[in-house]
Amino acid sequence: MKRRRRPNRVLAALLAEADWSAGDLARAVNALGTTHGLRLRYDRTSVAHWLQGSRPRRPVVELVAQALGRRIGRRLSPADAGFTDPEESGDAVAAVLRSDDPVRRLTTLCRADADPTRRARLARSVISAPPPVLSGWEAQPPSVLRTPDSGRPASAADAARLETMAACSALMGEKYGGAHGRSALALSLSEDVVPLLSAPATPAVRRSLRTGAAHLTLLLAAKTSEVGHAALAQHYYNVALGLARAAEDRDCYAITLRCLSVQALRLGDPRQALALGEAALDVAGSAAPPAVRAFLHAGRAVVRAGAGQDRPSARDLLAAEQHHSRATGPEGPFTSYPEAALRYQRAHVLARLGDHDGAAAELRHSLAGRPSSHHRARALLHAQLAHALLAGNEVEAAVDHCFHALRHYQQLATGSVHGALPRLVQRLAPFERNPRVREFRDRLRATPR
Repeated sequence: MKRRRRPNRVLAALLAEADWSAGDLARAVNALGTTHGLRLRYDRTSVAHWLQGSRPRRPVVELVAQALGRRIGRRLSPADAGFTDPEESGDAVAAVLRSDDPVRRLTTLCRADADPTRRARLARSVISAPPPVLSGWEAQPPSVLRTPDSGRPASAADAARLETMAACSALMGEKYGGAHGRSALALSLSEDVVPLLSAPATPAVRRSLRTGAAHLTLLLAAKTSEVGHAALAQHYYNVALGLARAAEDRDCYAITLRCLSVQALRLGDPRQALALGEAALDVAGSAAPPAVRAFLHAGRAVVRAGAGQDRPSARDLLAAEQHHSRATGPEGPFTSYPEAALRYQRAHVLARLGDHDGAAAELRHSLAGRPSSHHRARALLHAQLAHALLAGNEVEAAVDHCFHALRHYQQLATGSVHGALPRLVQRLAPFERNPRVREFRDRLRATPR
């Protein structure tokens, strides 16, 4: 016997609170879908069906909660929007991801990521309600399940090996893109790193191992975000937060918040991006090394510019430059902040504030400071230069940079810098009569993605 649907009165009440029509909700869900790489075509009729008791499939149900939450100004889960989840109770991965133990979550995520079927489901998922911004540092460190002390004790050499792995992974990402070695890094975390976290160790070594694992997980999150799997990346970022908190490492915790902040802005949530950016600097405090503070201020400058806060953004840029001038830490992905990277962030701020000539100048300086083998950065820099030049109607110069971006893009592992060059094609659409624009479009189409 077919179960009779019950009207979703909770969803109706939220629509009224948001002062939205059914069509408004449908358009917001479609727009959010676009930021997650989904082509959705819902309309007011679709929303009417939801109000009558039907339930959209995943990940749309998460997008509905996310859209309403942003409109109302509070976090909403699908259940808060009146949608029950008949699948979740039997989903072992979902159950583990609700655990407080970051090591357990990391193990489950990496193993699911290694399985193509489960990876596809994780990649398609959407996190409807981001975790509270300061959900970790003020509270007690998370409890990490440890096996009884047996086997070979972990040593300071093991911790040093994790940092070497992080440096090598970061370098390979710069040369060949985030898709290069992403699966191998997930497998290494599961098979090599997790056992070290439960091995016998002194308190100092255990903290260093947790920091090393947090750094590697943070790199995996960044690679996952780069290939277009934002929700899976957020799961990894959250694990990195847990590991950094367990290690009592404020710098790593703050850096992870900053990465989450920039991702939130990219996904169209400036309010969450600002809260995360501010939390990153609050957690880091004045004792953080100058390179870390420069990195955090530059990130907040970008999100403030994206939120239309021109003067605060400019102040953050100035603070980033001042801290950068005092940075003396050793070279490394978590201990230094290259000037070329700072100039890239400055260009993003200037572009968002409408100073496209200034942005182009900063991008050229950043290019000059990048090694010729850093194909990922160079592909992104040339793409951004093309956007800046198109804003000034310098079409021929922009197309030159499009071809430079394509040349570096072709050196990257398939799936890296997801969407960067297709966005250039969209931006060039008004100039399709230009034969060089058509040539660029055709050559990009012939390039594996």
